[in-house]
Amino acid sequence: MLSEAKHLRSWSNAPEVKKRFQRCLAELSPSELRRSFAESALSRLRRFFASLRMTGEGLRMTDDGLRMTGEGLRMTDDGLRMTGEGLSVTVPAGAVENPAGSVLSGASDPCECPPPVSLRSDGVVAAGIAAVTLASLYFFYSHGLTNVYGDALAHMEGARRIFDSLTPGYAEIGSVWLPLFHLLAAPLAQNDFLWRTGLAGSIVSCAAFAGTAWFLYRLGTGLSGGRAGGLLALAGILLCPNLLYLAGTPLTEPLAIFWAVLAVYLLFCYRESGRLRSLAGAAGAVFLGTLTRYEEWYVLPFAALFVFLARREPWGARLRHALLFSLIAAAGPLLWLLHNAWRFSNPLEFYNGPFSAQAIYAHQLATTAFPYPTDGKFILSAHYYMEDLKLVLGIWPLELAVLGLVAWTMNRRVWGRGAVAFLFLVPLPFYVHALAHAALPLYLPTLFPFTYYNLRYGAEMVPALALFPAFLLPVSLPRRWRNGLLVFLVGVLAWQGYSLCAGGAKELAVVKEGILNTPCRGWRQQAIVRFFRQHYDGQRILMAAGKWSCVMPEVGIYYRNTITETNRGYWRSLRADAGKWVAWIVRSDGDSVDALMRAYPQAFASFDLLEKDSYPKEGSVAIYRKRNSEL
Repeated sequence: MLSEAKHLRSWSNAPEVKKRFQRCLAELSPSELRRSFAESALSRLRRFFASLRMTGEGLRMTDDGLRMTGEGLRMTDDGLRMTGEGLSVTVPAGAVENPAGSVLSGASDPCECPPPVSLRSDGVVAAGIAAVTLASLYFFYSHGLTNVYGDALAHMEGARRIFDSLTPGYAEIGSVWLPLFHLLAAPLAQNDFLWRTGLAGSIVSCAAFAGTAWFLYRLGTGLSGGRAGGLLALAGILLCPNLLYLAGTPLTEPLAIFWAVLAVYLLFCYRESGRLRSLAGAAGAVFLGTLTRYEEWYVLPFAALFVFLARREPWGARLRHALLFSLIAAAGPLLWLLHNAWRFSNPLEFYNGPFSAQAIYAHQLATTAFPYPTDGKFILSAHYYMEDLKLVLGIWPLELAVLGLVAWTMNRRVWGRGAVAFLFLVPLPFYVHALAHAALPLYLPTLFPFTYYNLRYGAEMVPALALFPAFLLPVSLPRRWRNGLLVFLVGVLAWQGYSLCAGGAKELAVVKEGILNTPCRGWRQQAIVRFFRQHYDGQRILMAAGKWSCVMPEVGIYYRNTITETNRGYWRSLRADAGKWVAWIVRSDGDSVDALMRAYPQAFASFDLLEKDSYPKEGSVAIYRKRNSEL
């Protein structure tokens, strides 16, 4: 490189030319200098020489590349050639091997991962993401659809209880729900309006969705080598109406998807650059993801394997990097196991405790003898999940993702850098296994039992289905063809999105599931809401945890005015004399309050039954009042 520098300096004695060339040469890192005319060097030299204009016997730029007339340097689309005295070498453009051992496209600089942000073009993209996110939230909120899911109401209760409880703080972190979403939404949930409407959680989900769209766009740009691939990946997520709906709800799926996309993006940057800060950032994203949803636990071993194989480094370095990643990322599951062991004396309380999916399924089998249709059936579970993807995302994103996979297979240049995209496929085996062997139900309107339940699980595959079509737009395609194909593919995705919501917002699969299964439509919930709106006097209520999730936000009862089994010290005190602690009791057949009153009847002798109602398929509910309500 020094010999070329001396030769180039002889072309002109202009101080400005010398300064520009020295700055360009100084930018080259030692790893780039180790290989003759590596792609990064060529990229920087192209930008430098593009700013020069020389005439006569010297340097001139043409449409074919950079040419030095006479004896000197000649650069064409085929590579870089030095003629005359000195070095004579040809390096094919687009086939330079970087220090990581991957073959990079000629349109991408391995030190820039992905290409730098452009305030003009990327600023428009960012503004578009923000506009779509806010418009979607406004649309679904104005139609009263953002806070209808039972899980959404439970998440808002969990977030509010972090500060609004007789036992605030760490004591309000339970055993089943992972805590990160609740912790992020908790400060916002202290505002009564944001809590009662669910907007506290919706804000978290919207921010996560916007971040997902941005990093997926950047990842698509880096993988395909041009912004066309990034725009196609962005269209895949912005034109998915079911995901747009979830982005406005207090559910954990948007936040989990964000951590997954951020982790894959940073792993891609690590593979291309080798920077440890990218590796540590990816590990941190996986760590946070494992504290958001359990499917992110499944990502951890596959991501660690990717880190180990990503770069052509000495085996010792590979092992150290994989170990560093694993130690950071695995801290999330480890902390959750320790939390369950400390709080509930069972590290697997979330898996086999009384509120776990296993316990809920066992109760269903004992009371109804109705098994989940996919229980123990791996192939049938895969069929159900693929059908779920078609209902939630549509058939055309699936088809385009398969075509993108074929394009990746046929384009050897992107094998290495594109491998990171396969981490987005991890939810597929996770959910298939969970449906077959982890007591996870999935009911579809097109398969037995022909109803809606947990369809939103299909949304976890959106990043994969949005990103894989980007391989259909390699930078090697002529720009006109690439842009034309981009317009066509975006049109296909737009048509698919329109067809999914053609029946109206309430007919979207994920929206309809929330409407049909919302607990707030239950007769017992509505009876309690009506009663307390007329008679509640602000005194403390005894009720089962998580049983009446619609009552408190609809009536406006603060959780610090309630006692449930999660307030363990207060709950134990009720056994002696409940009248010292509560003035109201809400009891239903078989819940924790019913069990407590049956076990310690003398503690509730001072309470009178005010109202009892029984409803078909729901059971009964009874409301008690202390004779002397002064506490």
